[in-house]
Amino acid sequence: MPYLLDKFQLKDLTLPNRLVMGPMTRAKATPEGVPTPIMATQYAQRASAGLIISEGTWPERCGQGYCDIPGIATQEQEDAWRTVTDAVHDKGGRIFLQMEHTGRVGHEVNNGGLQMVSSSSQPADFQIYTHEQGMIQMTTDVHALTTDEVHEVIDSYYKAAIRTKAAGFDGIELHGASGYLPHQFLSDVANTRDDEFGGTLYKRTEFLVQVLSKLIEAWGTSHRIGIKISPNIRFNGISEEDPDSTYAILLERLNELDLAYVAFKTPESLRSLSGPGNEDLADGEIWHRYPNEFIRERYQGTVIASGDLNQEYAQKALENDKTDLFVFGRDYMSNPDLVERMRYGWPVTPVDMRRAYGGGGAEVGNNDYPTYPEERAQAKAAEPEHKVS
Repeated sequence: MPYLLDKFQLKDLTLPNRLVMGPMTRAKATPEGVPTPIMATQYAQRASAGLIISEGTWPERCGQGYCDIPGIATQEQEDAWRTVTDAVHDKGGRIFLQMEHTGRVGHEVNNGGLQMVSSSSQPADFQIYTHEQGMIQMTTDVHALTTDEVHEVIDSYYKAAIRTKAAGFDGIELHGASGYLPHQFLSDVANTRDDEFGGTLYKRTEFLVQVLSKLIEAWGTSHRIGIKISPNIRFNGISEEDPDSTYAILLERLNELDLAYVAFKTPESLRSLSGPGNEDLADGEIWHRYPNEFIRERYQGTVIASGDLNQEYAQKALENDKTDLFVFGRDYMSNPDLVERMRYGWPVTPVDMRRAYGGGGAEVGNNDYPTYPEERAQAKAAEPEHKVS
């Protein structure tokens, strides 16, 4: 029977376990998108994960929707990322960079005043955080990319991939989910184009496939390139009228690329489904409510699931051959030794989301979560001394 903490062969990369540290945006980079030493510490603390996926990283500045998130478009950013990958590798870990162009998701105040771009001029009906005004409506001034401009964006992915490899990463995950630019091309609602990147179902997949092809070209192999998708996720103002038709074609094309993996985001929290009223789903049937049945039937390679998972349900999904690897996000925020806690049955520390993001580069809420042995040592040190009379 397969076990969550068993080794897994991801093409030519051997993973010591099936746990994947999720790409949690923490807003710890500089305003110009340069990774900071705090980020190197944070990733290195969690190097026992089977695979680490970095936070979403923009390939060009207009693709920066959020404040204080990193880029991989300049030499300074590349050099700073090298300190991160070196720190992870020194601890025996493996790390992919998640390449994230947010497209229309964001606001100009977060990217230095550059206009947001998308497959069409439709804005995203959603809010986003800014330092200047707090939560505000995402920009409504969206530029619909011309065909030539689409090719320029694809080339920016290629250049970023060259830098990613030079920075020492083990691979790349293309963020094609959550309403970001590739998703804006996939969506039959957001994409109203009539050129080579829209107008038919097949053409709506073309942007994503061309980007992946450029990442593969830059890396020299498809086996270190993965992709994240989120069928029928209504997030960041995205919607899809016929996701089954779209993703059936997309998965058929992804099979031809022989990627490292396809990761998918579930449409709702697993823990919300595992509460009262769903006790009869404890044998793993809960996973039938997710898109992974659809993906598993159509994609021939490794599948990675995410969605507020826990050890129990990940193990049951593995035993039922629902998926191969499992992303843990919030639990990795507060448990740098999550693998060891699962192996030895140690309790999992809940995350304090009030401390999770930003903070001007502060260690608090990022690198100050102790391992379980450190917790025990701290508790013992805090015990009052009993004097013998």
